Amino acid sequence: MRDSLDLLLDAEGEGVVREEWDRVAAAGVPGAGVRRDAGHAPHLTVAERDEVPAEADAALDALVAHLPLTLHLGAPLVLGAAGRRVVARVVAPTPALLALHAEAARLLRSGGARGGPPWSAPGRWVPHLTVTGRLIDDQVVPALTALGAPYEVVGARLRRWMPGTRTLRDVGSREG
Repeated sequence: MRDSLDLLLDAEGEGVVREEWDRVAAAGVPGAGVRRDAGHAPHLTVAERDEVPAEADAALDALVAHLPLTLHLGAPLVLGAAGRRVVARVVAPTPALLALHAEAARLLRSGGARGGPPWSAPGRWVPHLTVTGRLIDDQVVPALTALGAPYEVVGARLRRWMPGTRTLRDVGSREG
């Protein structure tokens, strides 16, 4: 797994997304909402890298100047290959969101961060918020059917997820 920079929602937005996760689970689809721990909070992944040196990690604290940020959660999106589908909501690529993404990429690059998937690069990024994943094909339609109309939430804080050490850190805070 790669290190990630995630945009987390305010309490109200998190509650709305978790309600949607619960509707998907109630439709008989394994849902993202099954786990309620801090590491499983609704989020938008802003960047992923294979390696993030301490200098790059510290530079990310400047990104909090972009917050709060209104997110427009739109149409459903199905990603992945047969047997490993992900149902997500497209997040409208507003100028403010694209500015956050571009600045994150710039800071990571200038701080020496390496690697990362090609789809996370500026100009190729597809902002989305995962509803549920690891679905087999016949679970996709029930998951999509359980989703409601598009809605807005607020991105309120950033966190770093470092799977190698299973560590979460709020960006802008030196505490984990």
